[in-house]
Amino acid sequence: MAAAAGFAFTRRLQRVSDRDVNRLEDHFLTPARAFDAASLGDRLLFPRQMAWFHGEPIWHELGTERQLMLNRLTFCQSYLSTAVAEAATNTLNFQASLQTLIREDPEVAFYMAREVVEETTHIQAFLIVIRKVLAHYGLDLDDLRGANVSLPLSERYVQAHALLGWLRGNLDFYYFTRFPLNVNQKTVERCAIDEPDLHDGVRTLLKNHAIDEARHMQMSRATGKVALSRMRGRTARTLACVAFARFAARLYIGRHAADGRLQRATRTRTLVLCGVEPPRAARAYRDWRDRIHQPEDPPLVRAGRRYYLRQMESYVDELEVGPRLRAYMKRVIAAGYADVVGAAALPRQSGLEREPGLEFGELTRS
Repeated sequence: MAAAAGFAFTRRLQRVSDRDVNRLEDHFLTPARAFDAASLGDRLLFPRQMAWFHGEPIWHELGTERQLMLNRLTFCQSYLSTAVAEAATNTLNFQASLQTLIREDPEVAFYMAREVVEETTHIQAFLIVIRKVLAHYGLDLDDLRGANVSLPLSERYVQAHALLGWLRGNLDFYYFTRFPLNVNQKTVERCAIDEPDLHDGVRTLLKNHAIDEARHMQMSRATGKVALSRMRGRTARTLACVAFARFAARLYIGRHAADGRLQRATRTRTLVLCGVEPPRAARAYRDWRDRIHQPEDPPLVRAGRRYYLRQMESYVDELEVGPRLRAYMKRVIAAGYADVVGAAALPRQSGLEREPGLEFGELTRS
């Protein structure tokens, strides 16, 4: 993978990981196993304003109990997708670890492999909680997977990067483009942790996950910049930057111009799991997507979208690319976030923003 000098920062990440690796059971599996869906009461599992269809007419038609069900199934679908995505990154991370162990610094390879261990524990913990929530509603994992038709995207993501890695002899393209996934996950998860009505046991689990993922995000940010610097030839670097911008523009929170067929089917079928008739679910999705009843997203969703856009722009500013390519990347990403571009561009202390931006403090283990 990377030259030892370029990836010297992994020593620091390894030391932090060494401190926590022996407590993976305590931080993830123990709270997941202790979670009891019967204790949910009126507690949420997802940020209230970020739950699918929140505030739409269909939301009000559901009534209180099914609103809670939809909020909790939004959590289940989100973290099933997260689990699948983490399994996908594990495949590529371990492939990169193999390459690094053979050709470069074994210590860097050890940290790459350590992330695989951590992500595997995260996946196991999420599935424990998801299964309990589903059972509470008389559903099982097959019901959830049947509704979430977007899951195979992770398989295609692995296949594409593995093939490209085989052709190029390295996974630099993968490491350059994975940072947006981390930011997207962080944004929603940190909003969940701050949700006052979140179930306390799930809050603990998500907080521990966010702490690990903050370190993984540091790895992604730094490896991405090194990976770009290692690409030989202007054409390869330009193609990588174009691919990054288009990938980052298609990741989203809430409603998005690039919302596609698979995402549409997943949200519609999840409504059906909540007892909504398929034709009504399809109409509710179209109304939500087209902003018929809510021209603007709820404030928290808008803040999340602004935060993601700012993070992408900050990352692009750090890349060693020419001004024209940098401007192109920002333009492509901003096109996917046109609804918040103006607000995202305002200075933090300008006093002109209608809604506060997201500010995330440091998290510590309990």
